[in-house]
Amino acid sequence: MKKPIKIAVLVVIVLAVVAGSVIYMMQPTPVRVTEMRYQTAVLSFTEQGVVVAQNTMLVFAGAQGELNELYVREGQSVSAGDAILSVNTTALELQLMQVRSGISGLEAQLANVGAEATNSRRALETTRTSLRGELQAINAQASEAERGIANHREALDEQLRVQQILIDRHEADLVNASENFSRVGILYNAGVVPRVEYENAWAAVVAADSAVDAARGQYLIIAAGTPQSGAEHFEGIRASLEAQIDGITRELATDRTTAARANFEALIAVELANVARLEHELQNTVVTAPIDGVITTLHAQNTNFIGAALPVAEITAPGARLVEVYVSTQDVSSIRYGDVVGITLRQRAGDIYFSGRVEEIGDTAVPRFTALGVEERKVNVRIEPDVPQDVRFGIGYGADVTFYVYRAENALAVPRTAIFRPDGGYMVWVLADGTAEARRVTTGTELRTETIITSGLAEGEFVINDANNRDIRSGARLRAE
Repeated sequence: MKKPIKIAVLVVIVLAVVAGSVIYMMQPTPVRVTEMRYQTAVLSFTEQGVVVAQNTMLVFAGAQGELNELYVREGQSVSAGDAILSVNTTALELQLMQVRSGISGLEAQLANVGAEATNSRRALETTRTSLRGELQAINAQASEAERGIANHREALDEQLRVQQILIDRHEADLVNASENFSRVGILYNAGVVPRVEYENAWAAVVAADSAVDAARGQYLIIAAGTPQSGAEHFEGIRASLEAQIDGITRELATDRTTAARANFEALIAVELANVARLEHELQNTVVTAPIDGVITTLHAQNTNFIGAALPVAEITAPGARLVEVYVSTQDVSSIRYGDVVGITLRQRAGDIYFSGRVEEIGDTAVPRFTALGVEERKVNVRIEPDVPQDVRFGIGYGADVTFYVYRAENALAVPRTAIFRPDGGYMVWVLADGTAEARRVTTGTELRTETIITSGLAEGEFVINDANNRDIRSGARLRAE
């Protein structure tokens, strides 16, 4: 009796399991669905911005040098004319003294140019007159020699006398050439005369020295008792004197003072401009506020030297405030002037939301770094906010700015995972009367996680979220989770 009972119990259990399985298989499959409701479809992105003043001014110093004293602090209100800082004047005063001393030296050199030119000209004219006199004497001696000299000794003595005169003249030329070389050297070192003139002056010294050596050598030859013929001797002396006279005449015709004067005058003009600049800086060693406002940035508090190229402070004038935000180059093309944006002001008591309008879009992308240190190229965009009257919205506050790339009213949207493409078209599964129905639809703009449906669906219908669920087939019994 026990064995039949066990068999009966086992049969009952098996029948129960089979019945339970059949009942379970007959139950609808649960699926996640989205009810179609008309809504405002939005595609947006958010960037963090900061509140800035619409009217700001950078303040630069009128003088550069060591910081003497700082009179303001960041956040302080100032009026136009209030002192911001002062620059130490010691270095500027020393520079001014040096420049004025340099001008005095240049003026002395300029005056010396005229005096040296006058003295040199007088010396050259005196030398030329002396040479012309000697040339006349040589011509007379040559005529006398042509009539013949009584004896060899007289001829020798005469030639030695004339040769000594020639030596004296060459030595005088060497002295003049050396003095001229010294003057030209001074002007060359001062940058007044070119190098070629300096080299020509030195060449004149070398030539005069060679002429002295040659004349002395000739004197020794004559003294040895081997005089030249009268015609040959006097012709050589005459040629030498005429060459010297011609050289002096050319030297007198050359204007060597105009260029030197112009150069010194130009140098003096440059230094006078430096004097004016330094005097101007000394008059502006105290930097003052150009407008009424608030010191929002005080660059000078982090340095002990004030330069002319960098601002010392930034002053914000009273007036409208903007939200400044940097947008990536990938998104900035979707922004237009006048676009409405959303602004979120984070507060511990609760975030505050209000709107704004795009006021300005920059033309240049600048490098910006994310919190992770990644460099991005972004464009400066300024927003004019519609701040509620009771909201504090100070300069430097942070604010999130939401830009709306796409916005459509009364739109139907489904999750992007609900769409499948069996034949290249777009379809979704619709849950109708507890069964799955494949529905062909027309899609519109793709949002972040949804896709706009322009036709094929109606409000109130239920779309299955996961089109890839293997339990879904046409006519399958389903129920919404």
